[in-house]
Amino acid sequence: MESFQAHERVMNILIRKIFNRELKPGDKLPPERQLAKDIHVDRASLRIALKNMEMMNVITIRHGDGIYVRDYMKGASIDFLRMLFLQTEKADGEWLEDSYIMDEIWEFWVMFLPEMLKFAAQRFTPRDIKTMIDIFDEELANLHDWNYLIELELKSQETIAEVGKNIVVILMTHTCRPLRKKMIELFYSSIDEESIKKHIETKKDLMRSCMTLDTRERLALIEQYREMLNSHRIAMRKLLFKDVDKKVTKLKKQR
Repeated sequence: MESFQAHERVMNILIRKIFNRELKPGDKLPPERQLAKDIHVDRASLRIALKNMEMMNVITIRHGDGIYVRDYMKGASIDFLRMLFLQTEKADGEWLEDSYIMDEIWEFWVMFLPEMLKFAAQRFTPRDIKTMIDIFDEELANLHDWNYLIELELKSQETIAEVGKNIVVILMTHTCRPLRKKMIELFYSSIDEESIKKHIETKKDLMRSCMTLDTRERLALIEQYREMLNSHRIAMRKLLFKDVDKKVTKLKKQR
């Protein structure tokens, strides 16, 4: 168990440094003995961590030469992002966040979730629809319970993926759970309770449409939902980039 915790700690440290560009593409890591000493970990745990990172396409291990950092933008898997968002804290105790990454995750979700809905809508049974509506009713009954509300939102997304019965969609949804959780946290913090309630009620209406509307009408409603998600993304941007806005305003005043 200790070795497992140790190698994950090594991965957290190195992935954070690679993401923050403290370690840049092409950089050579110190020799194994020195690296283990620097991170205060045994060499067996270090080797496990490095092997896992090589499988993520974040580093290249050249036997007899050394360990080199790869450009994660050109080859890393989604597990790289997953590891980032599984880290709850940096060494100084602050949250590890990147506004631009969060905005790009939202952009992806605005594109992906409606398509997942279109796919699942063809397979929803009356029982599936009841399950979804029960989740939404539970959300409406717990608007003041932040943590439970987030878990219910995650559950509804994962239920949609499961109904579609596509293994790629299901596994991808599971893989990006930490990213989705952070995204939902930021989303709910960017809008008031009434807007959250409206969002949930819209989801209920969309789900009911699977029983009453024809395919064309249902697809049109899903596209309306996409537009709503995009409007939420714009609202969340104001929260994500408020510090940038302050700097721009300050620069304008100085001119």
